[in-house]
Amino acid sequence: MYKRQGAALLEQAVFRAAQARAQANPGLPSLFDIKKVADGIYAAIGRPTTLINCNAAIFEMSDGLLVVDSHSKPSAVYSLAAQIKREVSPKPVKYLVNSHFHWDHSQGNAAFKKAHPQVTIMSSVGTRHLLSEQATLRLKGSLDETSASIEQMKDKLGKTSNADDKKFYQAQIKEAQSYLAEMKSYTPEIPSIAVGRDLVLHDKMHDLHLAFRGRAHTAGDISVFCPQKKVIATGDMLHGFQPWFSDGYPHEWPKTLYTFAELDFNQVIGGHADVQQGKGRLYNMAGFIEELLEKTTRSRFESKEQLKRDLTPVVLKSLQRDGYGAFIAGNLKRYKPVVPSEKNVDNLPGLVESCIDQILIALKREG
Repeated sequence: MYKRQGAALLEQAVFRAAQARAQANPGLPSLFDIKKVADGIYAAIGRPTTLINCNAAIFEMSDGLLVVDSHSKPSAVYSLAAQIKREVSPKPVKYLVNSHFHWDHSQGNAAFKKAHPQVTIMSSVGTRHLLSEQATLRLKGSLDETSASIEQMKDKLGKTSNADDKKFYQAQIKEAQSYLAEMKSYTPEIPSIAVGRDLVLHDKMHDLHLAFRGRAHTAGDISVFCPQKKVIATGDMLHGFQPWFSDGYPHEWPKTLYTFAELDFNQVIGGHADVQQGKGRLYNMAGFIEELLEKTTRSRFESKEQLKRDLTPVVLKSLQRDGYGAFIAGNLKRYKPVVPSEKNVDNLPGLVESCIDQILIALKREG
């Protein structure tokens, strides 16, 4: 028992030391690339990590900041907080908005609360409910998956003779082990304000509209829209990766996107990958979901294996439109860790297969 207590105290001491370094040391490696999107609006683009961090949208206000999404772990929050102070503004974070409930967008809530005790955490009604009901269970799943991935990476490390690949796996294993140690004593922080449909923050600098318009990537996706600067932050409802359907609603997702397309914006800060210009990728994503939905439901009597053989990237016209397939495939290589020896491998077929797996899960859940 004393050994366990000693180990727990050691873990806490290591975590507190990491927190202090992240908050105080400007020389720490940055986990984000901060880009100015408009006057008083910034995007913190997450760099590739083993346990992915989402992007953050930063909206400056007259007396503080509103930040959208809180990443996968507290240490990422402390790192970003120091980076924001250096590169954006010394103002405190006044509001934190969870775009949805997924772990890589919400597990930093408690850290934001520690770093900025005055912060008010907000989400949609649906997201607050999902965090209340599932955050602890989802964390356990994340820890279990991470433990399994460490063993898989150790196996790959032992089998490869490529020096660059060995370094890659060693770094990934170390990062995953740090995540496990950091999250062992984690407790979820639930939003204190839940938005039903609209909430508008009027500020001297600009207005910020929090809007829920229907189910999409999850049951509670919310966006933050600044009409004066024509910028919208969309979480994973609209981002630069492929749509993820395991908690999604493929029949409703495109309709929700089209509703947001009615807003007057010309820049999008999505949950992952770079800032998007215009509404083109919104229509690309909606079109891809619609085509995949139509083809999978029409072929519902086929096996999953047959679907994967039939629905190749070449067959799906929505992936050819505006280079959308190349766009998302390229973003996955740029913003997620890639084994050095596989950087030139075409990842689009695997991406489509993943989408088929996910949409079948969603359709089964929808009934």
